[in-house]
Amino acid sequence: MKKIDKLVLFDFLPPYFMAFFVVEFVLIMQFLWKYIDEIIGKGFSLGVLLEMLFYFSVRIIPEAVPVTILIASVMVFGNLAEKYEISSMKSAGISLTRIMWMGILISILTALFSLLASNYLKPRANYKFYYRFNAIRKQKPALNLAEGVFSKDFRNFVIRVGEKDDNGQDIKDVLVYDHSGSDRKLINMLMADEGRMYSGENNEFIMDLENGEQYKEMKPKKKGAKKKETDPFVRTKFEKWTKIFDMSEFEMEAQNLNITRKEFDLLNSFQLIDAIDSIDIKREENLLKMNQNFRKILSIKEYEKVNENTKNLPRTVKTAIVKKNKQVKAAPVANNKIVRLKSQFLEKPLDQYTSILETFQAKDRKELIGAAKAMSGKQQEIMTSQTKQDESFAYSRSRYVLRLHQQYSWALICIVFLFIGAPLGSIVKKGGYGYPLLIAIIFFMLFIILNIIGEKLNKGLTISPILAAWLPNLVIIPVAVLFTYRAVNDLGISDISGFFLRIGKKLRIVKVQ
Repeated sequence: MKKIDKLVLFDFLPPYFMAFFVVEFVLIMQFLWKYIDEIIGKGFSLGVLLEMLFYFSVRIIPEAVPVTILIASVMVFGNLAEKYEISSMKSAGISLTRIMWMGILISILTALFSLLASNYLKPRANYKFYYRFNAIRKQKPALNLAEGVFSKDFRNFVIRVGEKDDNGQDIKDVLVYDHSGSDRKLINMLMADEGRMYSGENNEFIMDLENGEQYKEMKPKKKGAKKKETDPFVRTKFEKWTKIFDMSEFEMEAQNLNITRKEFDLLNSFQLIDAIDSIDIKREENLLKMNQNFRKILSIKEYEKVNENTKNLPRTVKTAIVKKNKQVKAAPVANNKIVRLKSQFLEKPLDQYTSILETFQAKDRKELIGAAKAMSGKQQEIMTSQTKQDESFAYSRSRYVLRLHQQYSWALICIVFLFIGAPLGSIVKKGGYGYPLLIAIIFFMLFIILNIIGEKLNKGLTISPILAAWLPNLVIIPVAVLFTYRAVNDLGISDISGFFLRIGKKLRIVKVQ
């Protein structure tokens, strides 16, 4: 390794790792700010929170490494340009692209690491994160009966404690509403002067109440009878009452949670390709069924004339062959019943009729139309259902294709950001943290906004998923080429408007006066 490569390498690594951890921290804080209300006060340990944050930090690696390259490249080449080291190297005959060679190698390795994280680390971390996060979101708040507050933590029960002793167990002025009955409108409440609450051996919540009364409204004897003053109402006094509450609903389990709602985030590239192939097969099968349903109601054929009448009627109309001077039976199927109709005598060639309906007697036409309408309505419902199913397949396929191509577009943007950060650093000639962070924020916001735009347009099936995934690259690559060209030729960025003006003149977009 040559000295110039060692210089760039040892200057590149410290800001590279520093920027990576800073970006990871910012993205994690963004998650906490967004969901802090849903995860706070749930009674889980600090270890569970740290475990969830670890999984989230792994799943955002592909999003963090591009801006890491951008910040590090601007800082390194800005420092080199500020100390006139790049100018000295250029005066010695070393081009900027040669100086950037070690940075390009690091960006390529970072892109490979991004692909590795997207295919092996991110899917597993996504599964673990969704598992834990959904469990926390579904979990009820930790049991905490505050004084004078109605608690609805228990299913079908509302509990209020008037006073609570400092030991956390002795309670007074207790009120319990029981809504576990079939008719929740009926009054069922319990009042006690004092009591004690504690946990049982099997993790139950037990309340031992003393000196109280229970008020319970009974159902009317006759169903549908109006409520009267004579309806039964039970009032029971007690000296001691023990109530046991099941605490299993407070356990943080995610066995029954739907963590596969976004299955495309849980798969690697090979699994995504297999899933896309499976969806394509299902779409082809559904399309075949749609074509077969069309074939039952539409049949395009050429009709031949046989003398003055025809023997080739459409197959979809189930009728016998019309013969002259004979009664003919027609059997259209409607509601699994065979309707037999009589055809009138054909006294003129078939091509002189405007519709096949005219070949039947007038009294039978209404019944025939009803049967045809029922058949067509049934086929229309089938076609509508299969069309919606095809739209669902198309939407699912677009999401899988988008995730597949995003893995590679996010990897490529790591290399593209180097060709933005390094030229800008050499042009601006400012190191430190000010300009690099400003430039990184601008381009990272552009990258995120374009990603969001692409996903939203693809979600509505407005653009293809491939274009949506590569949209940030298509917009940012020309900017990278422009900055690299101007940095290599020492043109600066102050006269970029003149650069575009000259391009317009060459393309004859702007008239030369």
